[in-house]
Amino acid sequence: MPTSKDEAQAIVDIVGEYLRSHKAKELCARLDSEVGSLTDNASLRDSLSMLHGLYENVSPPRSRFLDCLLGVVVVVHSLVIMTNIVAFFVLPFLYSLWVWVPLNSFILTVTFTREICPLTRLENRIRVALDKPRIGGFIGHYFIRPVRSRLEDWKACHGSEA
Repeated sequence: MPTSKDEAQAIVDIVGEYLRSHKAKELCARLDSEVGSLTDNASLRDSLSMLHGLYENVSPPRSRFLDCLLGVVVVVHSLVIMTNIVAFFVLPFLYSLWVWVPLNSFILTVTFTREICPLTRLENRIRVALDKPRIGGFIGHYFIRPVRSRLEDWKACHGSEA
């Protein structure tokens, strides 16, 4: 009698408690090739083949290093942006006119030009390595889009009350 989908899922769940999916995929492939293909026992051969098939479409693991690096880049980029915002408003009170005007001009130029920031380029390279979509701009992706999404959700919930 063939294994049902529920039984197969139960096997995957139990194995998942002990092994990561990529290790389970390696184990099942090895069992199928080294034991299942060489045995005269048809039931064992079919079971190992089925087990191997359960993990056929498992993708390779993402790199924890790259995940951590992406997080660090996002945090550093956020800190750079916050520092620039604070500096823009604090510099006029700390320095003379001939110092803060060029610095604030530089901050405005860097903020509002269409040139892609080096940190955004680095983030996109890491995102591509992790099979994540590229972002167009850091501020738009992490600040503007979430706020717009929340506003749209709020408008959808409250309708024309606003």
